[in-house]
Amino acid sequence: MSEERRIVDDRTFLLGLDKFYRDAMKRHERSELLLCARRVAAALNIPPDTGPVEGYYAEDRELTEYFQLVRALQWVGQDRTPAVAFLPEFQRLLDVTSAPLYGKAIWSGKLLPTGRDALSQALADTQPDWSGPRLTESAYKAAEALDDFSLVGLAARAQDPVVLTATRESVVLYAEVMCGSALQDQPPKYVWNVNKELADQAGRFIDAFGTLFGEELPPPDPTQAARYWHACEDNVILGRCVRLGYNDAVSPVLQYHWAICYGDDGTLVVQEFWHPDVWTTERYRAALQKRQAAF
Repeated sequence: MSEERRIVDDRTFLLGLDKFYRDAMKRHERSELLLCARRVAAALNIPPDTGPVEGYYAEDRELTEYFQLVRALQWVGQDRTPAVAFLPEFQRLLDVTSAPLYGKAIWSGKLLPTGRDALSQALADTQPDWSGPRLTESAYKAAEALDDFSLVGLAARAQDPVVLTATRESVVLYAEVMCGSALQDQPPKYVWNVNKELADQAGRFIDAFGTLFGEELPPPDPTQAARYWHACEDNVILGRCVRLGYNDAVSPVLQYHWAICYGDDGTLVVQEFWHPDVWTTERYRAALQKRQAAF
């Protein structure tokens, strides 16, 4: 039989990197970072946030607790900093939330900064005229102008709204199976077809992650093509939903979302919608299963 070629293109690579990032990040959030959030929240006598649990944080109790604690801390004013500045746990949370993994750290009078990545910048630049195509183009330009090598910044460089939505859902807290195949005579050939500039920028993201957490993600080079191809295959992005912004000039306040679903031709597309509620990945996936995702 003929050799099977498995192409690792920009989308495959980025969704593979997204999977590596999510798996590694969950380990840190369930352990060391959760302990940090507990300590800081206790020192400030701050209860967990009770709003919607976004992204992958609804997967288990530890991740949910971490999300709710950090969300609560993100509402605390910067004037409370002296009460926790001496805590190593606070410094660790500060290191994470201000890391270039999430874009430029923006301080807005709060205890912790948020990350302004290329998509955040695009939202700011195009407000109030938000649309998928315009934001995708604007995010690409912002990534170039800001030298943004965050996870979302890398996705912006690929100008792929599906990848943009998937990666942004992965960093929602910090931002403003193996397929069977027929038997064959020889193993598949993995072909690296990733844009060189994109791979170079991804190397900066991977280095920053290693510095921050002390573990290595696979380097962005042809020797790792098989790993990125399989990571992409294992990365479930259908139904990921992320809130990008809001309009408080109307009542009730409307929330602006992007979500990944199937288009009429069976390929993955991004649905953009406004809704009074914050829609999470869990809620959107449930709606897809019931075929009730009408907005």
